[in-house]
Amino acid sequence: MTDFIATLEKDWMQLTIPLVAAIIGWFTNWVAIKMMFYPVDFFGIKPYLGWQGIIPANAVRLARTGLELVTSSVLKIPQLFDDFDPKALVQSESDKLNRLVRAAIELKAKEQLPQMWAALSPQIREQVFQIAENEVRQLSIEVFSAAAADIETLIDVKRIVTDAVKRDKRLMNETFLRVGKKEFRFIEYSGFWFGLVFGVPQLILWLFFPASWTLPTFGFLVGYATNWLALYLIFEPKLPRRFLGVTVQGLFHRRQKEIAKEFAEVVSQRVFNNENLFREISSGEPRQKLMAIVNAKADELIARYQNHPMAAMIMKPDLVGQLKTDLLRDVEAEMFRPGSLVQQFVDKSERIRDVLAERMAVMEPTAFENVLRPAFKQDEWRLIVAGAVLGLAVGALQVFWYL
Repeated sequence: MTDFIATLEKDWMQLTIPLVAAIIGWFTNWVAIKMMFYPVDFFGIKPYLGWQGIIPANAVRLARTGLELVTSSVLKIPQLFDDFDPKALVQSESDKLNRLVRAAIELKAKEQLPQMWAALSPQIREQVFQIAENEVRQLSIEVFSAAAADIETLIDVKRIVTDAVKRDKRLMNETFLRVGKKEFRFIEYSGFWFGLVFGVPQLILWLFFPASWTLPTFGFLVGYATNWLALYLIFEPKLPRRFLGVTVQGLFHRRQKEIAKEFAEVVSQRVFNNENLFREISSGEPRQKLMAIVNAKADELIARYQNHPMAAMIMKPDLVGQLKTDLLRDVEAEMFRPGSLVQQFVDKSERIRDVLAERMAVMEPTAFENVLRPAFKQDEWRLIVAGAVLGLAVGALQVFWYL
């Protein structure tokens, strides 16, 4: 006891060991969080000398793992079109569609059949316009009905997710920081209080056994334990439990409804927004498939009119072929312009947000956790080890200070 008091009288600063342990706990957790997200781009000399944030370094894998799990178990793309009404979509743009039809007929008739068109009375021309408007309206309804039924071949979820992440390197950072803001704040500040608790036995051991190994060892343990314990308490227990008269539950699960809402907002605004969905269906193979549907429906329409004696006499095969080529070119340009019916057809971001938020809010705890945690769980050890190494380094500095 005399030695104990003498040690304190010699250097009362040793009483700050619990406070230093608390600072180590906070600092190591703070650094671990920063290492998760920054730097966004690799800093150093590739491949081994340097660092890149764990999230941005694995952004594509994280996005595919998390979002594909969502779209495979919670939100299936075809379900978004279960209540799709092609008639309502086409009707909403009927005035614009009719103007386009009339302009196209006027132009093609003057180009291909100028004398016949000029000889028609206004009443007959109006009949032609109305027949064409009805046919185009029905064709449009059939095209969008077929597209909705075959939507899985027109929208590639994996490609949308991958392209969104590649276009915006900060997307995954912003997603995790927004969805898990309270969890990361808990990790950071809990490190201080856990470190303070662990610092008390560290102080006692140091006062009785002031060996050079004690502070670095405890620094290592504090850095390791605070990171591990913070991560553990975020996800465990999954279900509410009574402990010493208090109900406890992992912070992530306790905030399930709030997190579901935040996640749904991010996914609908940044990944499956109207711009990205329209970009997907307007390019490459999806565009070709959609135009193949249009082409097939156009062939059915042409074949029907070619069987009519009057139409067959006027519409010679070479003229039909030319008209079809010209019209399909014009139709394609109209279909894939901004604000077109196709863009309205894939405008499902609000429905995606509502469905995701509703379904994720009532998911079974393990399934809910699996939406976000497995994507980066394999890298959690890096955060824990980083905390331990930093704690070891600070503990070594303490030895030089106190000795």
